[in-house]
Amino acid sequence: MLNLKKTALAVLAFGSSAVFAGTMGPVCSAVNVTVPCETTGWDVGIYALYLRPIVNDNISYIGVAGTGTNGRFNFIDNQPDWGWGFKLEGSYHFGNGNDLNLNWYHLNDNSQTRTFTGDFGLLDLPNFPVEKFTIDPRWDAVNLEFGQHVDFGEFKDIRFHAGVQYVRIETGLSANLTVPNNPTFISTAENAKFTGFGPRIGTDLSYNLGNGFALYGNGALAVLTGQSKSTAVIHSNLLPFSVNTSGKRNAIVPELEAKLGLTYSYAMAQGDLTLDAGYMWQNYFNAQQTLTVFGPAESDFGLQGPYIGLKWLGTVV
Repeated sequence: MLNLKKTALAVLAFGSSAVFAGTMGPVCSAVNVTVPCETTGWDVGIYALYLRPIVNDNISYIGVAGTGTNGRFNFIDNQPDWGWGFKLEGSYHFGNGNDLNLNWYHLNDNSQTRTFTGDFGLLDLPNFPVEKFTIDPRWDAVNLEFGQHVDFGEFKDIRFHAGVQYVRIETGLSANLTVPNNPTFISTAENAKFTGFGPRIGTDLSYNLGNGFALYGNGALAVLTGQSKSTAVIHSNLLPFSVNTSGKRNAIVPELEAKLGLTYSYAMAQGDLTLDAGYMWQNYFNAQQTLTVFGPAESDFGLQGPYIGLKWLGTVV
């Protein structure tokens, strides 16, 4: 009988320890994944962009400096300057978190001119020549997106989107070399242009901080098919004629983009007004080709810089 009691106590103690062991520590529960209630509405937005285009290879290194005696050349990095652009967008919201968005990015007015003086290694002249370089990039991108908004719990929101992009990238280049007290001059004018169209997908991640504030990180990628064109014209009083070259090729250009920012939304009687500010990065790989005196080459076209804008959302139902 005594042995039976001891056995029963041992089993009870073991069972109790197993119960306590199984309930120790925090208990996690799955986060509910939901979509917004069915609504219908419109939004419009306008943004100011302050961006710096980035190019590489011969589009950037369009000047040379060195000595004509030893044949050494030091390439001059002639990057574009910062410039203002804009973004316009409009969306139609319908169903349970669905939207159809059309947006247009534009950058045009940021021509950059630099002047260099020195022995550029091209001519054996008694006076140092003066060379003036100008680079003038232009960019337009139009995106048509179908989006689906999903809520992951109380604070995290994700908008998945897919659609198409049309892009036009054009970079104008010019270089003028003159020599003081000498009639010698050389001038070149080049133009590199890419137009393309293709599919684009991405996600917009948002974390609600409360009181109308939210942090977000957005990313997208596209694959664009189009045509890359290049022209170049060279004039000089050292030549009895002008040199004209041109070329074009079909190209597939990958594109990557990312944004980080902060929004503040204010509920109004006739809708929501959102202030949006952030920083963006964007790159089109091997989008442009050039035909310079150094031979044909390809160049990426990138953009980076801050932006700020306003968006108004009005709900119909």
